[in-house]
Amino acid sequence: MTADVPLTTVAKGFEILEHIRDEGGASVSELVDALELPKSTVHDYVTTLTRLGYLTNDGGVYDLSLAFLMHGTYARTEVAYADRVEPALERLADETGEIVWYIVEEGGQGVYAGRGIGRDALQPYASIGTRSALHTIAGGKAILAALPDDRVDEIVTEHGLARHTERTITTREELKEARDRIRERGYALNDGENINGWRAVASPVVLGDGLYGAIAVAGPKNRLCGEYFEETLPELAAGTANEVRLQLRTLGLE
Repeated sequence: MTADVPLTTVAKGFEILEHIRDEGGASVSELVDALELPKSTVHDYVTTLTRLGYLTNDGGVYDLSLAFLMHGTYARTEVAYADRVEPALERLADETGEIVWYIVEEGGQGVYAGRGIGRDALQPYASIGTRSALHTIAGGKAILAALPDDRVDEIVTEHGLARHTERTITTREELKEARDRIRERGYALNDGENINGWRAVASPVVLGDGLYGAIAVAGPKNRLCGEYFEETLPELAAGTANEVRLQLRTLGLE
């Protein structure tokens, strides 16, 4: 077995964990029906995961334990540096009243790693840890514009350019034009490319030769419009991205 082929036992274990997470808890019989696995196999997995402390068992309903909190906290602080980024996100959220995201790339997808929530903020599609196709969101497009061409080719080959709305980028030619435009402007716009009626502005966080993510401000089209959407928000997003760069520099990441 090569390193590129996942171990079946590990893959099944995570499939069970992810289903339990998505359903907000599940019994053995529910897991058997949903995953089409033998009852004895499911029982062995949930019993082992419970003994290891990764599942709780409340009257036969299994759910994720708080052991995952430690891993999630580690990933957010030591991998994504979200704890260092979020104060700047909160300031921008206070100024705009909207939701502000710190989005990082992992495995060719955009991961929502940190956020600031403004007084008028809406969250129609994401929470901390949500993954999105990079080509459909402003933060993802800003990241794609900052990545080398060969890495972008790898991402598109692996994940494709699926259509989410009639405005979504769906061809390599469109993506190249968008990346060129973003690099020229220094920021990315999303105008209903992931969700109709939803807009966002994003600026990449680049420090030295490293790309650490993107800062995105998002909100409904009726609020993010005109000069505010096309000029003011890009300046604010770029300013926050610069603030984050300075903060990351203090960690010796340059």
